[in-house]
Amino acid sequence: MRRWGSQLENPAHFDITRLRMIGEWGQASRHLGARWEDLGLELLEAGIEGQSPRGILAVCRDPELQSLLASTGSKNPDVVLILEADRELILQPADFKWSIDVASYRQISASVLESLLLQVPRLAEALRAQLPAEARATSWKARDGIFISPKTFLNQRFLRSPENQRQEYPIEPQEVLFIAVDPYRFYEPLPGWPTAGELARLDGATRGLGQIDTADRYYHLGAGVAGALVALDRSIFDDEPAIDTALEVDRFRTFLKTISPPSTAMAIDRLGVRMRYRRDLIRQLHDFLRSQWSFSDFAAELIKAGLAAEADSESALRRQFGETFRTLIESAEAEIRRIGRELVAKGASDVQALEQIDRRREVLGRQLRARARAAINRLREASSTPRADAV
Repeated sequence: MRRWGSQLENPAHFDITRLRMIGEWGQASRHLGARWEDLGLELLEAGIEGQSPRGILAVCRDPELQSLLASTGSKNPDVVLILEADRELILQPADFKWSIDVASYRQISASVLESLLLQVPRLAEALRAQLPAEARATSWKARDGIFISPKTFLNQRFLRSPENQRQEYPIEPQEVLFIAVDPYRFYEPLPGWPTAGELARLDGATRGLGQIDTADRYYHLGAGVAGALVALDRSIFDDEPAIDTALEVDRFRTFLKTISPPSTAMAIDRLGVRMRYRRDLIRQLHDFLRSQWSFSDFAAELIKAGLAAEADSESALRRQFGETFRTLIESAEAEIRRIGRELVAKGASDVQALEQIDRRREVLGRQLRARARAAINRLREASSTPRADAV
């Protein structure tokens, strides 16, 4: 944290980038996104702008469909609305964006949706399934959609900002449906909100929590502080910790007794130092994994096995074999984390455990390569086995 003389920087002066970085100590963006999806779906199901859709396909609630769409390498919307006009069906993509500055026009583009319908037949099937039987054969066409966002000062300012205008496809005002949000109703179910209230009390800003922009600022701070306090009680080899809202206030008040003077600025400063150190250790762990086996190594083995050609692009190979590669890396990471937990249980610090794991680099690398070749052999056998319906 920057200091001016001996003065800590006031969190009230943090810009949105700084707030988001702190919030990610407690996965604020994930919690906000999931909560906004829930409320957004409620809004759509109740009818949008006075028009009730014939059907709503919640892509964001269908992991299998999401995976198929992601495999195309294209952006995709959270939902697709099926509207009716002049006896014709209209497909309109919609995307829930808590922060409009991270929105991409391609997520609501009609042309992108049409391309996805061609590339992923499962998308069209899912859309037809939303309609009554008598309407499923009706032709349809896509039109550009909308973003659904909370009515905050930051979101409205972004639409008028130079940053938006510099984008390849600036977000137009008519492409955003702004919704007024009750901060208490929105934030109260979220982990980190009780700590946000404690920080607001420290700053004498409790009344401001009734305003969405102030509430959002304190939520990012609260989620970050609550997440940091949970994470710092655990090893980097442990599973990702969750924030228990029933315990977070007591945990925060206990921590506050260790700093003087107790303030939001001091809390962020102290936790920031420790979280940066923890982040460096986690980076070392991830770098160790990447150094053992890259996708390029995996692609070379695919070519040797005859499952790919040297002319194939990496993006094409990732679409076809990316899931197998991710499974391999996740398996290797789980194994390394298991070893790390065992070392920590025997008294090693995270740093000492990392050093001992690094000394096993050659053995762990051989094991990973052996698992990769075994997976590739299974793929090759599956590709050469005649299908039952072809026999």
